Amino acid sequence: MRQRGYATEAVWPEPEERAAPRPHAYDLFEDGRPVGRLEWWLRPRRDVGWYLMLEGAPIRQLDVDPAVADLGRDTSSADHDWYLYAELSAILSTTLALDAAEAVLHPRRPTERRRFRSRLEAGHYEIHAADIDPTILAHTVPELQLSSVSNVNVLEGDLSAPALQSALRRIALLGGRIVAIFHSGPEPAPED
Repeated sequence: MRQRGYATEAVWPEPEERAAPRPHAYDLFEDGRPVGRLEWWLRPRRDVGWYLMLEGAPIRQLDVDPAVADLGRDTSSADHDWYLYAELSAILSTTLALDAAEAVLHPRRPTERRRFRSRLEAGHYEIHAADIDPTILAHTVPELQLSSVSNVNVLEGDLSAPALQSALRRIALLGGRIVAIFHSGPEPAPED
């Protein structure tokens, strides 16, 4: 506070400029070498969504969720509201976009699903990953609890075998390195 004569005037610091939100853009890797980039585009509104840019290939918009397409058709929301919807959509669809990018890079034939397969293969997993930013990792595998120790991130939680494979593919796609995986299956039922 400054004193002017007998009156006191409050001097407030200039409002700090808020840092621009971190863009949703991820470099993609295969066997440790860069192969492309995955980006969330906001402008123009009609083109909002996830885009895959691979070396030597045209830019490709990924179809990850009907809600993203609906967002692109939204012309009635105010800019501020629309931007908030778009930010939330980017965060919530990151894993879907990574899975779609993985499918483009490594097309797979559909596998035959057996009844109750994922329930029988479920277990508690602890994945130790390095060389990936924890913030990115949190968006990459949101279904697991994340903690960081030194330069190793630890993801922990219950997963089915297919969900584990998806998580590992996403981490590798973003250039992360799996240091260790620990698994504990369901406890056997007590015998009578």
